[in-house]
Amino acid sequence: MVTLSGFRLNVAFFAFIALFLTAGPAIVFGEHVTNPTEIISRIDSLPLTIVAAATFFAAIVGINVVANFVPPANDLSNLLPSRISFRTGGLITSGVGFVIGAFWVSIIAEFGISHFVNTLGAVLAPAYGIMIADYYIVKKARLNIEQLFSSDPEGAYYYIRGWNSNALIAFILAGCFSVLAVWLPALQFLNGFAWLLGALIAGLVYGLLMASTRTADAKIPVE
Repeated sequence: MVTLSGFRLNVAFFAFIALFLTAGPAIVFGEHVTNPTEIISRIDSLPLTIVAAATFFAAIVGINVVANFVPPANDLSNLLPSRISFRTGGLITSGVGFVIGAFWVSIIAEFGISHFVNTLGAVLAPAYGIMIADYYIVKKARLNIEQLFSSDPEGAYYYIRGWNSNALIAFILAGCFSVLAVWLPALQFLNGFAWLLGALIAGLVYGLLMASTRTADAKIPVE
C-alpha cells in the first residue's frame, strides 16, 4: 500500500512539473517551448544552468540504465543462459548502443529520426503481436509456470530445439511487411501504421499457424 501510494504521489508530482514547464514558457517568453534545454538557455542564470545540467545528467543516466540497459541485458541472458550472463548481455547491449551512437550523426541521422524509429518499431511490433496472440488466443491466458523456466526437451514450451518455428515464421513475415511499409515508396501511405500492422499481422499469422498444427504444450496441463 505504501509503495502504491508513493507511486501515485510521484506520478502526480512529475505530471504537475511537466505541465508547469510546458505552460510556463508560453507566459514568460510569449511562445511555446517544450525543450527543457532550450528553456534553460533562455534564462541568464549560471547557478540555475548548473543545477539543470546536473538534473539532466542524472535523468538521462537513470532512464537509460533502467529502460535501455537492464531489460536488453536480461533478454540476451535469457536467450542463451548457458553462454550469456547478465554481464555479457550488458556488454553486448553497450556495444550495440555505442555503434548506434557512433553512427548516429554520420549515417542514421541522414535517414531521418522518424524513419529510424519507425523501422525499429516495425521490427519489434511482430514480437508484441505474437506474445499477445500466444497468451490470449492460443493458450487462453493459462500457462504452466514451472514449464516456462524448464530447458527439458520434453517440456511444454521447448518446441523444436527450444525454438517455436511458428513464431519465427510469423515474426519474419510480419517484420518484412512492416519494414517495407516504412521504406517502400509504394507503401508510404501505410508508414504511420507500420507498428500496428506488424503486430496485427504477426498475431494473426501466428494464431493461424498454431491452430493448424498440434503443438506439444497443448497436451500438457496448465497450472
